[in-house]
Amino acid sequence: MDKTKPYTRGKDPDRDAWLTNFYTENHLAYEAFPDMVASPEQLNFIIHMDGEPFYYPCSDELFAAIIEKRADSLLTTAYMKIWNRLEHLVRAVIEDPFKQRFLLSLLSIKFQHEASPKVQLPGRMEKRLLGIFTTISEVSRPLAVEKETENRRVATFLESTTFQEMINSLSGLDIQTSTTLDDLDLNLHLLRLRRLLMLSSMSILWESDTEPDPMELERVLDQPLDSEGWHWLCGWLKDVLSGKRRPYVLWIGGRSGEIVVDLAIIRLLMKMGIKVILAVKHGFFYNRISFVDLLEDPVLDVLLEDADFIADQKISKNGLLGHLASDNRLLVISDGTQEQFNPLLTSVTFARAFKEADLVISRCPGSRECINNHFHFTRDLVSIISHQPGVVDILRKPHHPGAIRFSEVALRRKAEQLIQDVRREKEQGKACMFYSAIVGSIPGQLEMAKKILNVFVDHLRETLHDVVVINPGEHFEEGMDADDIMYMWEIFQRSGVIDIWRFQSVADIEKAFDLMGEKVPPEWTGKDSTYSTGCTKEMEIAMDMQKKYPEMQLIGPSWEKFLRRREYGVGKLYDRALADGD
Repeated sequence: MDKTKPYTRGKDPDRDAWLTNFYTENHLAYEAFPDMVASPEQLNFIIHMDGEPFYYPCSDELFAAIIEKRADSLLTTAYMKIWNRLEHLVRAVIEDPFKQRFLLSLLSIKFQHEASPKVQLPGRMEKRLLGIFTTISEVSRPLAVEKETENRRVATFLESTTFQEMINSLSGLDIQTSTTLDDLDLNLHLLRLRRLLMLSSMSILWESDTEPDPMELERVLDQPLDSEGWHWLCGWLKDVLSGKRRPYVLWIGGRSGEIVVDLAIIRLLMKMGIKVILAVKHGFFYNRISFVDLLEDPVLDVLLEDADFIADQKISKNGLLGHLASDNRLLVISDGTQEQFNPLLTSVTFARAFKEADLVISRCPGSRECINNHFHFTRDLVSIISHQPGVVDILRKPHHPGAIRFSEVALRRKAEQLIQDVRREKEQGKACMFYSAIVGSIPGQLEMAKKILNVFVDHLRETLHDVVVINPGEHFEEGMDADDIMYMWEIFQRSGVIDIWRFQSVADIEKAFDLMGEKVPPEWTGKDSTYSTGCTKEMEIAMDMQKKYPEMQLIGPSWEKFLRRREYGVGKLYDRALADGD
């Protein structure tokens, strides 16, 4: 199978069945596990699918091998690495001989069961086996002592005179007669950044209580970085310092010990005017830092005392942007998983953070397989890893050229321009009516919903005198998702310019079909705006605004009928089925 061409269903029923089995066995099928797996719309926050029907969080080589049933050697090697890690973990954490033997025996049984079909992705198998380990072992924070010790060692070294002298040394700073103060500012930041990245390659910092040899330390810190990824990152940071951008960076944290150096790098980025969202694991995953580690590790607790922790796994776009708009330059979230980077299983909060970021930096060696496949991300991603002292591998994966990003500023500007336009109309004695309607709440009826909306709004404009009717569908731009639309319209809706807020009723829909010369089809019979979670959110805003502007009229179904809906789907222009939300 050509890994550069997407697999298409409908040609071979047996292979289609095996493909379906692959997704269900790995618990990666949204249709089968809607409460676990990201919806296609949420996945699009991270991956630009470019028309492909499905995504897989592994290399193209491994996926092709599994689908073609020739993955024995690849999977067997990967599975054995998992078993070795698990066995080492059990022996390191469980001291009681009986319980240790019991756990190893149970995990061995489960391992053989999961491995035999040769369809399990290694990451998914490891997640399941680790889940058994954490449940049976009843250890609240496995490897906590080891991780805290590693973090303490690095934090102690960063406070040492040896480190301070080396990080602040002028050695390697190139100053010419033509060097400007701006050049000097950039070079100072890049020099410190390079030294910290090289420092993070020295695992001896967290593996030993003894300070590294000064000569070796100096040699490593003075190592040059010369790769496409590093030069691109330098150019990106130059734009930041020149004032061309004030970006958000999503930093996907890595391992214990290394995380302390990461935080030093993050502080450096913050000094450059960058806001950082630090993402860590939701739960235990070997020596990777988890959300609980950040809260309970005394070293990390001090280093993050001024950070803004977001525990909500399903934060709204408005909620996230509210945090980003605060004075705090460092936010902390979890990615919602306990495995290697897997966009299909990350939390809503992580997906939204990815979408709002200008750049994503990953510090996770095990994620390279997922990063190196043919799929493209919606944002530029830089993977920074190291396997030996003095060697830092920086890989840049450019975002898909077709990925469209509507920034907070751009969305706010669109809303404010519309507010100004309406105010000019109101100054001429006109009233403003905002029309909230179903856009895509009925599966397969998106185009018909738009047609109904446009036909009825045209009817209102022909019928009403001196009334400006706002049709949200007329202000949609290609690339917008429901997050963007709801954010933009909420700014408009809370501006106080709306005199009449009309919500689509059954009669409105019947009138639209009458104007089109058609009978109301069964899928539209009895439908109104209460069938839309977007409209439900807008009704909440409307009722809130009516308290501030009692003269604003509300027309349409009563509030009680909207209670069937609680939230609009993540990134969707249509809603989850009632059975999913109730």
